[in-house]
Order: sequence, then C-alpha cells, then structure tokens
Amino acid sequence: MTMQNSRLGPWINRLVLAAATVIFTAIGFRYITDPVGASAATGAALNTTLAITTTRIGFGAFPFSLALFSFYCLLSTQRLRTGVSLVATVLTTAILVRLIGTVADGVASQSVRLFIPEAAILALSVGGLALSGGKPTLAKGGAA
Repeated sequence: MTMQNSRLGPWINRLVLAAATVIFTAIGFRYITDPVGASAATGAALNTTLAITTTRIGFGAFPFSLALFSFYCLLSTQRLRTGVSLVATVLTTAILVRLIGTVADGVASQSVRLFIPEAAILALSVGGLALSGGKPTLAKGGAA
C-alpha cells in the first residue's frame, strides 16, 4: 500500500497543479483583458482609471502569476510539493476569507457555489501532499 501511495501522490499533485494553472490563468486573463466586464459580472463597478488598473493588477496579475508558478512547478518532480503547497495555502486562505465574508456580508448563492470546487481542489492538494511523502529533499549542493 505504501508503494502504491508513493506512486499516486505525485500524480494527484500534477492534477492539482494542472487544474490550478488552468483556473488561475482563466481568472487572470479575464481580469487583465476586461477588468470592467469581469467586475460588472460580480456587481462591482469600476469608475476610475485607477480602479481599472488596480483591478487588472489585483485580480489579473496576481492570479496569472500563480498560474505561471503552478505551471513552473508542474514541469519538475522536485517542485511538485512546493507548487501544491502554494495552491493549498491560496485555497485555504480563499475559503477562510469567503467564510468571513459570508458571516460579515451575508450569504450569496454565487459565492457559496465556489466552495465546492475550492474545497475539492484543497482536498486533492492535502491528499496529494500526504501521499507523496514527508519533507522534500534538497538538491545536491543545497543548504541544510
């Protein structure tokens, strides 16, 4: 069973990183190319040039940079755990903030629906990390 788990973990990690790459790319691209339209779809209005540029960066550049990092980690078995750890951290933070928002602002059905994919990818992240073993090993010549 341990041998099977050690083989399954990296594949789950690859799945998580591939999904994160696609999702973060889609979010980033939407907000970089059409911040006004993407914001309007959530009920937010951008009324100034500064608001548009800030949205491009905050909702476009940051998710797109996470997509690039996820893809970079997907390309190497040594970086799988690092990438999945970042995805798990981002999703845990997003879920916690979404819960805080639900308590502070009330329940929005559109927001509640996002819990399902976020929780599923988080569960896969935790499972992949657990199945892929303990600490990542240092590369030759790496510092302890």
